[in-house]
Amino acid sequence: MKKIISLLVTLLIICSLFVFSASAANSAIISLSAENVVIGDKVNVTVKLISDQPMYALDFKLGYDATKFAHEGTAGIIHTIDPALSGETVKTYTFTLTSIATGGGYIKVYDDFYSPDGINDVSFGGSSVNVTVKDVELSGNANLSSLTLSAGTLSPNFTAGRTNYTVSVPYETDKITLYTKLSDAKAKVALSSNPTNLNVGANTIKVTVTAQNGSQKIYTVVVTRREQGATDTQPDNPTPENPYQTVISGKNYEIVTTIPEASYLQGFTLSSAEWNGNQVPVLRDNDSILTVYYLREKDATEIAPYIYNAELETFESLKHQTFNNKLYIFTDFPEDVKLPNDYYSTYTQIGNYSVKVYMDSNTQMADFAYAYCYSNGDFGLYRYDSKEGTIQRFPDIHLVAAQNGVTPERDNFATRFAALSTNGKILLIAMLIAALCVVALIVFIIVMAIQKFYNKQEISTESQDFSFDDVTIVGENDISSSSK
Repeated sequence: MKKIISLLVTLLIICSLFVFSASAANSAIISLSAENVVIGDKVNVTVKLISDQPMYALDFKLGYDATKFAHEGTAGIIHTIDPALSGETVKTYTFTLTSIATGGGYIKVYDDFYSPDGINDVSFGGSSVNVTVKDVELSGNANLSSLTLSAGTLSPNFTAGRTNYTVSVPYETDKITLYTKLSDAKAKVALSSNPTNLNVGANTIKVTVTAQNGSQKIYTVVVTRREQGATDTQPDNPTPENPYQTVISGKNYEIVTTIPEASYLQGFTLSSAEWNGNQVPVLRDNDSILTVYYLREKDATEIAPYIYNAELETFESLKHQTFNNKLYIFTDFPEDVKLPNDYYSTYTQIGNYSVKVYMDSNTQMADFAYAYCYSNGDFGLYRYDSKEGTIQRFPDIHLVAAQNGVTPERDNFATRFAALSTNGKILLIAMLIAALCVVALIVFIIVMAIQKFYNKQEISTESQDFSFDDVTIVGENDISSSSK
Protein backbone atom coordinates (compact mmCIF):
# COMPACT_ATOMS: atom_id res chain seq x y z
CA MET A 1 0.00 0.00 0.00
CA LYS A 2 2.85 2.39 0.84
CA LYS A 3 4.35 1.76 -2.60
CA ILE A 4 1.05 2.67 -4.27
CA ILE A 5 0.78 5.85 -2.23
CA SER A 6 4.36 6.83 -3.11
CA LEU A 7 3.74 6.15 -6.80
CA LEU A 8 0.60 8.31 -6.90
CA VAL A 9 2.23 11.16 -4.99
CA THR A 10 5.24 11.05 -7.34
CA LEU A 11 2.90 11.11 -10.36
CA LEU A 12 1.04 14.08 -8.93
CA ILE A 13 4.29 16.00 -8.34
CA ILE A 14 5.52 15.29 -11.88
CA CYS A 15 2.20 16.46 -13.38
CA SER A 16 2.26 19.60 -11.25
CA LEU A 17 5.77 20.38 -12.40
CA PHE A 18 4.74 19.84 -16.02
CA VAL A 19 1.77 22.17 -15.65
CA PHE A 20 3.97 24.77 -14.01
CA SER A 21 6.55 24.61 -16.78
CA ALA A 22 3.91 24.67 -19.55
CA SER A 23 1.70 27.40 -18.23
CA ALA A 24 3.99 29.55 -16.19
CA ALA A 25 7.32 29.30 -18.04
CA ASN A 26 8.91 32.52 -19.28
CA SER A 27 8.02 33.20 -22.89
CA ALA A 28 7.99 35.87 -25.59
CA ILE A 29 5.23 35.94 -28.20
CA ILE A 30 5.27 37.95 -31.46
CA SER A 31 2.11 38.94 -33.33
CA LEU A 32 1.67 41.08 -36.46
CA SER A 33 -1.04 43.56 -37.42
CA ALA A 34 -1.21 42.18 -40.98
CA GLU A 35 -0.43 38.86 -42.56
CA ASN A 36 -0.51 40.12 -46.18
CA VAL A 37 2.44 42.50 -46.51
CA VAL A 38 3.39 44.42 -49.64
CA ILE A 39 6.15 46.94 -50.23
CA GLY A 40 5.46 50.19 -48.40
CA ASP A 41 3.14 48.67 -45.80
CA LYS A 42 3.56 49.63 -42.17
CA VAL A 43 3.41 46.54 -39.95
CA ASN A 44 2.78 46.76 -36.22
CA VAL A 45 4.86 44.14 -34.40
CA THR A 46 3.56 43.35 -30.91
CA VAL A 47 5.90 41.61 -28.46
CA LYS A 48 4.21 40.06 -25.43
CA LEU A 49 6.56 39.05 -22.61
CA ILE A 50 5.16 36.58 -20.05
CA SER A 51 7.02 35.89 -16.78
CA ASP A 52 6.54 33.28 -14.07
CA GLN A 53 7.43 35.84 -11.39
CA PRO A 54 7.10 39.62 -10.95
CA MET A 55 9.26 41.79 -13.21
CA TYR A 56 10.94 44.93 -11.89
CA ALA A 57 13.31 45.62 -14.78
CA LEU A 58 13.51 44.45 -18.37
CA ASP A 59 16.06 44.50 -21.18
CA PHE A 60 15.48 42.83 -24.55
CA LYS A 61 16.19 43.22 -28.26
CA LEU A 62 13.86 42.84 -31.23
CA GLY A 63 15.78 41.81 -34.32
CA TYR A 64 14.49 42.17 -37.88
CA ASP A 65 15.75 41.64 -41.42
CA ALA A 66 17.02 45.10 -42.37
CA THR A 67 17.00 44.15 -46.06
CA LYS A 68 13.21 43.71 -45.95
CA PHE A 69 12.11 46.13 -43.20
CA ALA A 70 13.05 49.56 -41.88
CA HIS A 71 12.66 51.21 -38.49
CA GLU A 72 13.62 54.79 -37.80
CA GLY A 73 16.92 55.12 -35.97
CA THR A 74 17.78 51.40 -36.01
CA ALA A 75 19.53 48.98 -38.35
CA GLY A 76 18.19 45.50 -37.71
CA ILE A 77 17.92 45.72 -33.91
CA ILE A 78 15.50 47.60 -31.66
CA HIS A 79 16.96 47.65 -28.13
CA THR A 80 14.39 48.18 -25.38
CA ILE A 81 15.30 48.92 -21.76
CA ASP A 82 12.56 49.30 -19.17
CA PRO A 83 14.33 49.84 -15.81
CA ALA A 84 11.36 50.57 -13.54
CA LEU A 85 8.56 48.02 -13.74
CA SER A 86 6.03 47.58 -10.96
CA GLY A 87 6.18 43.82 -10.55
CA GLU A 88 3.83 42.85 -13.38
CA THR A 89 4.12 39.38 -14.92
CA VAL A 90 2.96 40.34 -18.43
CA LYS A 91 4.37 43.25 -20.44
CA THR A 92 3.47 44.21 -24.02
CA TYR A 93 5.42 46.42 -26.44
CA THR A 94 4.49 47.49 -30.00
CA PHE A 95 6.92 48.54 -32.73
CA THR A 96 6.16 49.72 -36.29
CA LEU A 97 8.24 48.40 -39.18
CA THR A 98 7.99 49.48 -42.82
CA SER A 99 8.42 46.88 -45.58
CA ILE A 100 10.99 48.01 -48.15
CA ALA A 101 11.76 45.00 -50.37
CA THR A 102 10.16 41.78 -51.55
CA GLY A 103 11.06 38.36 -50.20
CA GLY A 104 11.08 36.53 -46.89
CA GLY A 105 12.38 38.29 -43.80
CA TYR A 106 12.60 37.40 -40.12
CA ILE A 107 11.41 39.22 -36.99
CA LYS A 108 12.63 37.76 -33.70
CA VAL A 109 13.19 38.42 -29.99
CA TYR A 110 16.62 37.56 -28.59
CA ASP A 111 19.07 38.44 -25.79
CA ASP A 112 16.01 38.88 -23.64
CA PHE A 113 16.14 38.89 -19.85
CA TYR A 114 14.54 40.57 -16.88
CA SER A 115 15.65 41.25 -13.30
CA PRO A 116 12.86 40.35 -10.85
CA ASP A 117 14.85 41.56 -7.84
CA GLY A 118 17.16 44.00 -9.57
CA ILE A 119 20.14 41.67 -9.09
CA ASN A 120 19.63 38.32 -10.81
CA ASP A 121 19.05 38.25 -14.56
CA VAL A 122 16.72 35.46 -15.64
CA SER A 123 16.38 34.54 -19.33
CA PHE A 124 13.11 33.57 -20.95
CA GLY A 125 12.32 32.01 -24.30
CA GLY A 126 12.32 34.17 -27.39
CA SER A 127 10.08 34.00 -30.42
CA SER A 128 10.47 34.49 -34.16
CA VAL A 129 8.29 34.78 -37.26
CA ASN A 130 9.03 34.79 -40.98
CA VAL A 131 7.20 37.37 -43.09
CA THR A 132 6.98 37.34 -46.88
CA VAL A 133 6.85 40.79 -48.46
CA LYS A 134 5.23 40.87 -51.89
CA ASP A 135 5.04 43.43 -54.66
CA VAL A 136 1.89 45.49 -54.64
CA GLU A 137 -0.74 43.43 -56.41
CA LEU A 138 -1.52 45.69 -59.35
CA SER A 139 -4.83 45.34 -61.09
CA GLY A 140 -4.94 43.89 -64.58
CA ASN A 141 -8.28 45.51 -65.35
CA ALA A 142 -7.90 47.25 -68.72
CA ASN A 143 -11.60 47.53 -69.45
CA LEU A 144 -13.73 50.50 -70.37
CA SER A 145 -17.05 50.65 -68.57
CA SER A 146 -18.56 52.92 -71.24
CA LEU A 147 -17.70 54.38 -74.64
CA THR A 148 -19.87 57.07 -76.27
CA LEU A 149 -19.49 59.61 -79.08
CA SER A 150 -20.52 63.18 -79.76
CA ALA A 151 -22.30 62.01 -82.94
CA GLY A 152 -23.55 58.72 -84.29
CA THR A 153 -24.22 55.41 -82.52
CA LEU A 154 -21.82 52.58 -81.85
CA SER A 155 -22.57 49.34 -83.59
CA PRO A 156 -22.87 46.86 -82.01
CA ASN A 157 -23.84 48.18 -78.59
CA PHE A 158 -20.88 48.64 -76.28
CA THR A 159 -19.72 45.85 -73.98
CA ALA A 160 -16.38 45.82 -72.17
CA GLY A 161 -15.31 42.54 -73.73
CA ARG A 162 -15.88 43.65 -77.32
CA THR A 163 -13.09 45.72 -78.87
CA ASN A 164 -14.24 46.46 -82.46
CA TYR A 165 -17.03 48.94 -83.34
CA THR A 166 -18.29 50.96 -86.27
CA VAL A 167 -20.11 54.29 -86.53
CA SER A 168 -21.74 56.00 -89.49
CA VAL A 169 -22.20 59.78 -89.53
CA PRO A 170 -23.59 62.16 -92.20
CA TYR A 171 -21.41 64.27 -94.46
CA GLU A 172 -22.15 67.35 -92.35
CA THR A 173 -20.28 65.83 -89.35
CA ASP A 174 -16.63 66.73 -89.96
CA LYS A 175 -15.40 66.21 -86.39
CA ILE A 176 -16.18 63.69 -83.67
CA THR A 177 -15.24 63.30 -79.99
CA LEU A 178 -15.10 60.03 -78.03
CA TYR A 179 -15.98 59.88 -74.32
CA THR A 180 -14.60 57.05 -72.25
CA LYS A 181 -15.03 55.79 -68.70
CA LEU A 182 -12.65 53.33 -67.06
CA SER A 183 -13.67 50.25 -65.08
CA ASP A 184 -10.61 50.81 -62.88
CA ALA A 185 -10.01 54.47 -62.04
CA LYS A 186 -6.28 53.76 -61.63
CA ALA A 187 -5.92 52.56 -65.21
CA LYS A 188 -4.94 54.98 -67.99
CA VAL A 189 -6.57 55.68 -71.34
CA ALA A 190 -5.09 57.14 -74.50
CA LEU A 191 -6.80 57.92 -77.81
CA SER A 192 -5.02 58.09 -81.17
CA SER A 193 -6.81 61.40 -81.68
CA ASN A 194 -9.57 63.20 -79.81
CA PRO A 195 -11.41 65.06 -81.16
CA THR A 196 -10.88 63.57 -84.61
CA ASN A 197 -11.24 65.49 -87.86
CA LEU A 198 -13.18 63.25 -90.22
CA ASN A 199 -12.42 62.64 -93.84
CA VAL A 200 -15.09 61.32 -96.17
CA GLY A 201 -14.97 57.56 -95.87
CA ALA A 202 -13.53 55.39 -93.07
CA ASN A 203 -11.65 56.98 -90.16
CA THR A 204 -10.04 54.67 -87.57
CA ILE A 205 -9.77 55.77 -83.93
CA LYS A 206 -7.92 53.58 -81.43
CA VAL A 207 -8.56 53.72 -77.67
CA THR A 208 -5.72 52.13 -75.66
CA VAL A 209 -6.41 51.26 -72.01
CA THR A 210 -3.39 50.44 -69.85
CA ALA A 211 -4.04 48.61 -66.57
CA GLN A 212 -2.00 49.14 -63.41
CA ASN A 213 0.12 46.07 -64.10
CA GLY A 214 0.91 47.23 -67.65
CA SER A 215 -1.50 44.99 -69.53
CA GLN A 216 -3.37 46.73 -72.32
CA LYS A 217 -6.61 46.47 -74.24
CA ILE A 218 -7.17 48.36 -77.51
CA TYR A 219 -10.67 49.35 -78.57
CA THR A 220 -11.03 50.20 -82.26
CA VAL A 221 -13.78 52.49 -83.58
CA VAL A 222 -14.14 52.92 -87.33
CA VAL A 223 -16.12 56.13 -88.07
CA THR A 224 -17.48 56.36 -91.61
CA ARG A 225 -18.29 59.87 -92.87
CA ARG A 226 -20.78 59.42 -95.65
CA GLU A 227 -20.68 61.14 -99.03
CA GLN A 228 -22.67 64.32 -99.35
CA GLY A 229 -26.31 63.38 -99.77
CA ALA A 230 -25.71 59.69 -99.00
CA THR A 231 -27.96 57.90 -96.51
CA ASP A 232 -26.91 55.58 -93.68
CA THR A 233 -26.78 52.02 -94.95
CA GLN A 234 -25.00 50.55 -91.89
CA PRO A 235 -26.94 47.72 -90.25
CA ASP A 236 -28.02 48.25 -86.66
CA ASN A 237 -26.01 45.31 -85.36
CA PRO A 238 -23.36 44.15 -87.84
CA THR A 239 -21.53 40.94 -87.11
CA PRO A 240 -18.01 41.60 -85.83
CA GLU A 241 -15.13 40.58 -88.06
CA ASN A 242 -14.27 37.72 -85.72
CA PRO A 243 -16.97 36.96 -83.14
CA TYR A 244 -14.65 34.54 -81.32
CA GLN A 245 -11.88 37.07 -80.72
CA THR A 246 -11.02 38.44 -77.29
CA VAL A 247 -8.17 40.36 -75.68
CA ILE A 248 -6.25 39.19 -72.59
CA SER A 249 -3.56 41.47 -71.11
CA GLY A 250 -3.17 43.31 -74.41
CA LYS A 251 -2.82 40.13 -76.49
CA ASN A 252 -5.33 38.85 -79.02
CA TYR A 253 -6.82 35.43 -78.36
CA GLU A 254 -9.44 33.35 -80.09
CA ILE A 255 -11.96 30.96 -78.53
CA VAL A 256 -11.58 27.60 -80.22
CA THR A 257 -14.65 26.13 -81.87
CA THR A 258 -13.50 22.53 -81.49
CA ILE A 259 -11.99 21.03 -78.33
CA PRO A 260 -9.93 17.89 -79.03
CA GLU A 261 -10.98 14.96 -76.89
CA ALA A 262 -7.39 14.57 -75.70
CA SER A 263 -7.69 17.98 -74.01
CA TYR A 264 -10.75 17.05 -71.92
CA LEU A 265 -10.19 17.59 -68.20
CA GLN A 266 -10.70 14.72 -65.78
CA GLY A 267 -14.25 14.82 -64.42
CA PHE A 268 -15.46 17.31 -67.09
CA THR A 269 -17.75 16.71 -70.06
CA LEU A 270 -18.34 18.59 -73.29
CA SER A 271 -21.05 21.27 -73.30
CA SER A 272 -21.67 24.66 -74.92
CA ALA A 273 -21.99 28.33 -73.96
CA GLU A 274 -22.94 31.54 -75.73
CA TRP A 275 -20.25 34.01 -76.77
CA ASN A 276 -21.08 37.13 -78.83
CA GLY A 277 -24.29 35.56 -80.00
CA ASN A 278 -22.61 32.32 -81.04
CA GLN A 279 -22.42 28.91 -79.38
CA VAL A 280 -18.91 27.80 -78.45
CA PRO A 281 -17.79 24.47 -76.97
CA VAL A 282 -16.89 24.42 -73.25
CA LEU A 283 -16.17 21.81 -70.60
CA ARG A 284 -18.31 21.57 -67.47
CA ASP A 285 -17.86 19.43 -64.37
CA ASN A 286 -20.62 17.03 -63.34
CA ASP A 287 -22.11 19.59 -60.93
CA SER A 288 -21.84 22.49 -63.44
CA ILE A 289 -19.79 24.52 -60.96
CA LEU A 290 -16.97 25.39 -63.36
CA THR A 291 -17.18 26.31 -67.04
CA VAL A 292 -13.92 25.99 -68.94
CA TYR A 293 -13.25 27.64 -72.31
CA TYR A 294 -10.31 26.79 -74.55
CA LEU A 295 -8.42 29.65 -76.18
CA ARG A 296 -5.38 30.05 -78.42
CA GLU A 297 -3.20 33.09 -78.82
CA LYS A 298 -3.29 34.75 -82.24
CA ASP A 299 -1.19 32.89 -84.83
CA ALA A 300 -0.53 30.09 -82.32
CA THR A 301 -1.59 26.46 -82.54
CA GLU A 302 -1.52 25.40 -78.88
CA ILE A 303 -4.73 25.74 -76.90
CA ALA A 304 -5.16 26.15 -73.15
CA PRO A 305 -8.09 26.12 -70.68
CA TYR A 306 -9.47 29.42 -69.31
CA ILE A 307 -12.17 30.58 -66.90
CA TYR A 308 -14.24 33.68 -67.70
CA ASN A 309 -14.16 36.33 -64.96
CA ALA A 310 -17.54 38.05 -65.27
CA GLU A 311 -16.55 40.83 -62.84
CA LEU A 312 -13.51 41.88 -64.89
CA GLU A 313 -15.13 40.76 -68.15
CA THR A 314 -12.01 38.91 -69.21
CA PHE A 315 -10.58 35.40 -69.30
CA GLU A 316 -8.13 34.02 -66.75
CA SER A 317 -5.92 30.94 -67.04
CA LEU A 318 -7.29 27.82 -65.38
CA LYS A 319 -4.67 27.05 -62.71
CA HIS A 320 -4.57 23.29 -62.67
CA GLN A 321 -2.13 20.47 -62.07
CA THR A 322 -2.27 16.68 -62.18
CA PHE A 323 -0.76 14.67 -59.33
CA ASN A 324 -0.82 10.87 -59.50
CA ASN A 325 -3.26 11.01 -62.43
CA LYS A 326 -5.68 13.13 -60.42
CA LEU A 327 -6.71 16.67 -61.42
CA TYR A 328 -6.52 19.58 -58.97
CA ILE A 329 -7.80 23.06 -59.87
CA PHE A 330 -6.42 25.85 -57.70
CA THR A 331 -8.97 28.51 -56.76
CA ASP A 332 -9.05 31.53 -54.47
CA PHE A 333 -9.94 30.98 -50.82
CA PRO A 334 -13.53 31.99 -49.98
CA GLU A 335 -13.58 35.67 -48.97
CA ASP A 336 -15.16 34.98 -45.57
CA VAL A 337 -12.62 32.44 -44.30
CA LYS A 338 -8.89 32.06 -43.79
CA LEU A 339 -6.43 29.83 -41.93
CA PRO A 340 -5.74 30.40 -38.21
CA ASN A 341 -3.40 33.21 -37.15
CA ASP A 342 -0.35 30.91 -37.08
CA TYR A 343 -0.46 31.03 -40.91
CA TYR A 344 0.10 33.88 -43.38
CA SER A 345 -1.01 34.23 -47.01
CA THR A 346 1.43 34.50 -49.90
CA TYR A 347 1.96 33.18 -53.44
CA THR A 348 3.98 30.15 -54.49
CA GLN A 349 4.78 28.46 -57.78
CA ILE A 350 2.94 25.18 -58.35
CA GLY A 351 3.60 23.80 -61.81
CA ASN A 352 3.27 26.65 -64.31
CA TYR A 353 1.12 28.85 -62.09
CA SER A 354 1.56 31.32 -59.26
CA VAL A 355 -1.00 30.17 -56.69
CA LYS A 356 -2.28 31.97 -53.59
CA VAL A 357 -1.53 29.80 -50.55
CA TYR A 358 -1.10 29.96 -46.79
CA MET A 359 2.24 29.16 -45.14
CA ASP A 360 3.05 28.08 -41.60
CA SER A 361 4.92 30.70 -39.53
CA ASN A 362 7.09 27.85 -38.26
CA THR A 363 10.20 27.87 -40.48
CA GLN A 364 10.51 24.10 -40.11
CA MET A 365 7.34 23.80 -42.22
CA ALA A 366 8.65 26.03 -45.06
CA ASP A 367 8.33 23.19 -47.61
CA PHE A 368 4.55 23.03 -47.17
CA ALA A 369 1.93 25.35 -48.66
CA TYR A 370 -1.83 25.14 -48.09
CA ALA A 371 -3.99 25.75 -51.14
CA TYR A 372 -7.73 25.77 -51.84
CA CYS A 373 -8.54 23.28 -54.59
CA TYR A 374 -11.40 21.85 -56.60
CA SER A 375 -11.04 18.11 -57.05
CA ASN A 376 -13.40 15.15 -57.36
CA GLY A 377 -16.42 17.45 -57.48
CA ASP A 378 -15.68 19.25 -54.23
CA PHE A 379 -13.69 22.20 -52.86
CA GLY A 380 -11.30 21.72 -49.97
CA LEU A 381 -8.01 22.52 -48.29
CA TYR A 382 -4.93 20.74 -49.60
CA ARG A 383 -1.29 20.68 -48.52
CA TYR A 384 1.35 20.97 -51.25
CA ASP A 385 4.83 19.59 -50.52
CA SER A 386 7.24 21.61 -52.68
CA LYS A 387 10.15 19.32 -51.84
CA GLU A 388 8.42 16.10 -52.84
CA GLY A 389 6.15 17.65 -55.48
CA THR A 390 3.04 16.03 -54.00
CA ILE A 391 -0.34 17.20 -52.77
CA GLN A 392 -2.89 15.72 -50.39
CA ARG A 393 -6.15 16.65 -48.76
CA PHE A 394 -5.47 18.19 -45.36
CA PRO A 395 -8.44 18.27 -42.96
CA ASP A 396 -6.12 18.67 -39.92
CA ILE A 397 -6.25 22.47 -40.31
CA HIS A 398 -9.66 24.10 -40.25
CA LEU A 399 -10.62 27.36 -41.91
CA VAL A 400 -11.78 30.12 -39.58
CA ALA A 401 -13.88 33.25 -40.10
CA ALA A 402 -11.82 35.93 -41.86
CA GLN A 403 -13.09 38.99 -39.98
CA ASN A 404 -12.70 38.04 -36.34
CA GLY A 405 -10.50 34.95 -36.54
CA VAL A 406 -12.99 32.70 -34.70
CA THR A 407 -14.10 29.32 -35.87
CA PRO A 408 -17.38 29.00 -37.78
CA GLU A 409 -20.62 28.10 -36.02
CA ARG A 410 -20.41 24.44 -37.00
CA ASP A 411 -17.31 24.02 -34.88
CA ASN A 412 -16.32 21.38 -32.36
CA PHE A 413 -13.55 20.64 -29.90
CA ALA A 414 -11.22 19.32 -32.60
CA THR A 415 -11.49 22.46 -34.75
CA ARG A 416 -11.09 24.73 -31.75
CA PHE A 417 -8.02 22.78 -30.62
CA ALA A 418 -6.52 22.95 -34.13
CA ALA A 419 -7.01 26.73 -34.20
CA LEU A 420 -5.07 27.24 -30.94
CA SER A 421 -1.50 28.48 -30.96
CA THR A 422 1.30 26.09 -29.98
CA ASN A 423 1.51 27.56 -26.47
CA GLY A 424 -2.25 27.31 -26.12
CA LYS A 425 -2.21 23.63 -27.08
CA ILE A 426 0.57 22.88 -24.56
CA LEU A 427 -1.29 24.73 -21.84
CA LEU A 428 -4.55 22.92 -22.57
CA ILE A 429 -2.87 19.50 -22.58
CA ALA A 430 -1.12 20.34 -19.32
CA MET A 431 -4.41 21.38 -17.73
CA LEU A 432 -6.06 18.14 -18.85
CA ILE A 433 -3.20 16.05 -17.40
CA ALA A 434 -3.39 18.02 -14.15
CA ALA A 435 -7.14 17.48 -13.99
CA LEU A 436 -6.66 13.74 -14.50
CA CYS A 437 -4.07 13.69 -11.71
CA VAL A 438 -6.43 15.54 -9.38
CA VAL A 439 -9.24 13.09 -10.21
CA ALA A 440 -6.86 10.16 -9.60
CA LEU A 441 -5.83 11.64 -6.25
CA ILE A 442 -9.46 12.18 -5.20
CA VAL A 443 -10.33 8.60 -6.18
CA PHE A 444 -7.31 7.36 -4.22
CA ILE A 445 -8.35 9.34 -1.12
CA ILE A 446 -11.90 8.00 -1.37
CA VAL A 447 -10.63 4.43 -1.74
CA MET A 448 -8.34 4.86 1.26
CA ALA A 449 -11.15 6.34 3.36
CA ILE A 450 -13.48 3.47 2.44
CA GLN A 451 -10.79 0.93 3.22
CA LYS A 452 -10.07 2.56 6.57
CA PHE A 453 -13.78 2.55 7.40
CA TYR A 454 -14.09 -1.19 6.66
CA ASN A 455 -10.98 -1.94 8.72
CA LYS A 456 -12.58 -0.21 11.72
CA GLN A 457 -15.76 -2.18 11.13
CA GLU A 458 -13.86 -5.46 11.17
CA ILE A 459 -12.05 -4.57 14.40
CA SER A 460 -15.36 -3.58 16.01
CA THR A 461 -16.97 -6.88 14.95
CA GLU A 462 -14.10 -8.91 16.39
CA SER A 463 -14.42 -7.03 19.70
CA GLN A 464 -18.12 -7.80 19.86
CA ASP A 465 -17.53 -11.53 19.24
CA PHE A 466 -15.04 -11.78 22.14
CA SER A 467 -16.63 -13.13 25.48
CA PHE A 468 -15.36 -14.05 28.97
CA ASP A 469 -17.45 -17.21 28.75
CA ASP A 470 -14.78 -18.62 26.51
CA VAL A 471 -12.03 -18.00 29.06
CA THR A 472 -11.04 -20.64 31.70
CA ILE A 473 -9.86 -19.21 35.00
CA VAL A 474 -7.26 -21.27 36.69
CA GLY A 475 -7.03 -20.99 40.50
CA GLU A 476 -3.96 -21.23 42.69
CA ASN A 477 -4.88 -24.71 43.96
CA ASP A 478 -5.17 -25.96 40.41
CA ILE A 479 -1.81 -24.50 39.59
CA SER A 480 -0.26 -26.17 42.66
CA SER A 481 -1.82 -29.51 41.85
CA SER A 482 -0.62 -29.28 38.35
CA SER A 483 2.88 -28.52 39.57
CA LYS A 484 2.96 -31.66 41.69
